[in-house]
Amino acid sequence: MAEGVLHPGWERAMPREAVLAQEEVHRVARGEQRETLLVLLWQAGLLAALLLGWGLASGRVLDRLFLSDPLAVGRAFWRVLLDGTLWFHLRFTLLETLLGYVGGAAAGLGAAGLVVLVPGLEPLLRPFVVVAYAVPKVALAPLMILWFGIGVLPKVLLAGTFVAFLVFLNTLAGAAGVSPDLVAVVRVMGASRLAVLRRVVLPAATPFVLAALRLAIPAALIGAIVGEFISSNRGVGYLINAASSRYRTAEVFAGIFGLLLVVLAMNAAVSALERRALRWVPRGRDPLGVR
Repeated sequence: MAEGVLHPGWERAMPREAVLAQEEVHRVARGEQRETLLVLLWQAGLLAALLLGWGLASGRVLDRLFLSDPLAVGRAFWRVLLDGTLWFHLRFTLLETLLGYVGGAAAGLGAAGLVVLVPGLEPLLRPFVVVAYAVPKVALAPLMILWFGIGVLPKVLLAGTFVAFLVFLNTLAGAAGVSPDLVAVVRVMGASRLAVLRRVVLPAATPFVLAALRLAIPAALIGAIVGEFISSNRGVGYLINAASSRYRTAEVFAGIFGLLLVVLAMNAAVSALERRALRWVPRGRDPLGVR
């Protein structure tokens, strides 16, 4: 039986309101499918236009030596992928990024939870957090390498520093938006501060935390790559730096493309987590209420 088509016998047996509700559900589902397909078509068209513009500009507007072109980048990416060069360097960058991402997210969440639990801690720490956040994280890279050497650890710490501040500040912003009336009701029912944090504050701050986790993906990658740029003999940052010093522009873009694949994979994982944690949020809702 085709989807969305009701059997005549079912239609007579079901109340009219239920029939209308089921038809509306199928209509909305078909509309969402059409909208998803339309978005994919627009994305494919935009990507094709960008690649076409890049190919036309290469050698005409800018020297091919500095801009390369999509075909040359594709060939370079395929070459470093087949000979194992990309995977050899990518595994180190991926390790540094994931460790920094997880460690920074855990540190940010833990620090935010501690600030929420301890009264008076937030105003006490505010000036120190503002000063620490204002320090350009890239400027910390030479110190990290000076203190911890040129191995994996300084890149992990640098990536974690990028992530921790984002998660910490976003979590506090989400906690600050919790309704005081709701907290008062839960406290009247006998809940402890820890129970309020677990049952009220964290669920309310979940959208903010997930937004921070999404924003922290490129931040963690930037931290790892900056560390590899400054001092490393492996990693995609080193691969890009070595290729640029030899004017191999296509290999530079191939390394960047490999990093983009990592970001897309991590973003897909966070999106899956978001769909699971925020099942109650409507998908594809227009913030202006047009649809």
